Amino acid sequence: MATQPISMNIIKQVLIRLSQKESIRSIASALHISKNTVSRYKSIAEADPLTTRELIALEDTVLNHRFNGGSPAYCDERMEVLKELLPALEKELKKPHVTSQLLWEEYRRDHPDGYSLSQFRYHISQHMKAVTPSTLLRDLYQPGQKMLIDFAGDRLSYIDTDTGEEVFVETYVAIMPYSGMTFVMCVRSQGIEQFLMATVRALEFFGGVPKILVPDNLKSAVKKADSYEPDLTTGMNDLANHYLCVAQPARVRKPKDKALVEDAVNKAYRHIYAPLRNRIFHSLEELNEAVAELVDRYNQKRLTGCDYSRRECFLASEKPMLAPLPQAPFEFKRRATLKVAPNSFITFGANRNSYSVPYRLIGQQVDVTFTATQVRVYHSGECVATHMRSYRRNDYTYVEEHLPPKSREYRAYSAEYFISKAERISPEFKTIIEAIFAGGQPEQVYFRTAQGFFSLQRDSDPALFRQACTIAVCHGNLRYRFVKALIKTQCEGFRENADELTPPGNHSNIRGKAAFA
Repeated sequence: MATQPISMNIIKQVLIRLSQKESIRSIASALHISKNTVSRYKSIAEADPLTTRELIALEDTVLNHRFNGGSPAYCDERMEVLKELLPALEKELKKPHVTSQLLWEEYRRDHPDGYSLSQFRYHISQHMKAVTPSTLLRDLYQPGQKMLIDFAGDRLSYIDTDTGEEVFVETYVAIMPYSGMTFVMCVRSQGIEQFLMATVRALEFFGGVPKILVPDNLKSAVKKADSYEPDLTTGMNDLANHYLCVAQPARVRKPKDKALVEDAVNKAYRHIYAPLRNRIFHSLEELNEAVAELVDRYNQKRLTGCDYSRRECFLASEKPMLAPLPQAPFEFKRRATLKVAPNSFITFGANRNSYSVPYRLIGQQVDVTFTATQVRVYHSGECVATHMRSYRRNDYTYVEEHLPPKSREYRAYSAEYFISKAERISPEFKTIIEAIFAGGQPEQVYFRTAQGFFSLQRDSDPALFRQACTIAVCHGNLRYRFVKALIKTQCEGFRENADELTPPGNHSNIRGKAAFA
């Protein structure tokens, strides 16, 4: 019986072991080939002008010619024709929507006696492996070194119990590539806050911090994608700094850099999406509970051909290599530069929340850093104020020492001053000003609102202003905007009944601080 040809992989292993100074006997024993064969390959390699690395990078067909004199399969005219076409075919195959089937059909139109589809695909594959050497050695992952991150392309959903609408969510996937240990959770969007929150959860899930975080080139993590110097978002840098690790996004247009995490996404489709396909969820929390259960089952499943699971490999090899989590979890920070108002407060956010700053900084610019729970105010690099974050609309958060003292400069600006001044204009105006200062917060908080009313009074016809105040009090709407609108419209719609209006006494319907905040 004819001797079976030795595969090119075995020849390459011989070359690698020879380059590592391993003996011929040892190589023959390890690869289950004869010592004569190893000796022959050694002689051929030593006589070849190419280095060992260059020989290993050769196309299998070329390497076969050098070591075995060629196979009949590679010596006919068809191979010579196809070899000339391979570089162009490789370029075509990288274009969108171009398939090997299409290229083969075009090839057979020009060469009716050419290779079959399976042979055609094989030779293209061998060529591409030769011109793009395997990155296996370069990409061998060390335990605990990297955490790969990506979002799945397909989305899961739940039914909103209030509206009955289907709400689609994004699926965040993180993998420890050495063990394959995988974390999956659904988030509301791919926005920066949701992305960073999911990354924090992933690190907590793994129970430690790898040396490098490798997100795909997501807008939430990378402002500007570049193969060598990607520009990270401030949030991603802050997170990496908090956990004392490095963020290193996958290179653009380098699919091999993220092959493992994309494989994890594909496995998520099979092991998570598929089992959930007929289930209905009514909240994001309920959906994530089901996802977590399936992820746990996936991580504990025995790996094909192995007697251990991803979780067992992770706990044995990767978990000990992770750096410990910091005591406090990361919180996403936003930044703003604001001017301190005359009342010694800064105001920001959708809810228009105000926070006190030392009164010595009135009129100056300060840098504000705020998270979901805390607000810090800096001036010239020094932290001058720290507050808990408030989410009550138009709320004022203050420290007593930040507010201006009742010195001579501020004696004229007091609740009594404004109330007394308003009383000289009309009883109704006095009622409005009294309501302003009845909000329960330090009186300095309301100076700006009171000044706004007096500014409006100075710019308006006296009789019209008094009439507008009367209408505002009678209707229980003491907002500045309402009074201003009445003056602007000449109290239209209210004028006819103006003489009949009688201001009510103090009662529970008179608006307090909320009307002016």
